[in-house]
Amino acid sequence: MIENGEDLARRAQSGERDALEQLVRVLQGPMYRLALRMLGLPDQARDATQEILILVITQLSTYRGESAVTTWAYRVATRYLMREKKRRRRWTFQALAEDDLGKPPNEVAPSALAVADQSLLEEEVFVGCTQAMLQALVPALRIAFVLGAICELGATECADILGISPAAFRKRLSRARATLDEFMSRNCGVANGGNRCRCVHQINHNVARGRLDPERLHYAVSPRKTSLAVLRALDQVEQVKRAVDLFQAQPAFEPGEDFSAAVRRLLASATSLSTRPA
Repeated sequence: MIENGEDLARRAQSGERDALEQLVRVLQGPMYRLALRMLGLPDQARDATQEILILVITQLSTYRGESAVTTWAYRVATRYLMREKKRRRRWTFQALAEDDLGKPPNEVAPSALAVADQSLLEEEVFVGCTQAMLQALVPALRIAFVLGAICELGATECADILGISPAAFRKRLSRARATLDEFMSRNCGVANGGNRCRCVHQINHNVARGRLDPERLHYAVSPRKTSLAVLRALDQVEQVKRAVDLFQAQPAFEPGEDFSAAVRRLLASATSLSTRPA
């Protein structure tokens, strides 16, 4: 029987270290996916996830069980990420439209194809581009869209996480969706086939700008089931592709490491410090 997060949290609060490690494993995926969407790059997201989980551990005594432990952890993570985001330069929609989208048709450089399948390179461009669009949203709208549209949490839970009313959250989410829908409908060839921008034609540009390394892909996982393949299949049944569809077609990204090891090191350090002679 798999324990739920609330039971693990209660056991961890009573001092059971195995429960604390299990709780970290339960939370690390959701916290990583939130950090990735807010910060943009996997390396940054992994660093932030470790910091968030350490905050969760050190603040666990304040959890009272009044909400799901994941909701409480999202609240801790959101406070951290909103502070962190203020220190980072973000994209703008104007810069994306004027300089980065809609490159004319071109053949993918053979040097790139020598190390990565074209479908993976397209996927890398597609996900990276939608990440940049997210970064162009002001933080208050971005976090609303990530929680409500990508993480698919309910309005009441999202409002609780953000410390605002459900009505205020729904307004922010609506504004975020409208902003992304409007930009994608005018610029993105995946969302609107009438636009000239094509992911395959953006590959060389992104390699030249240092945003895409064919030997070290951030987002592309399998050439057999890319986000673009999913969206093309949806198009066959004439499903309208809003901004939320483009994000929900993407995989549930995983951090690629078990942060419970870091928890063990933290706990061992805390123990050694507490037992060190004065």
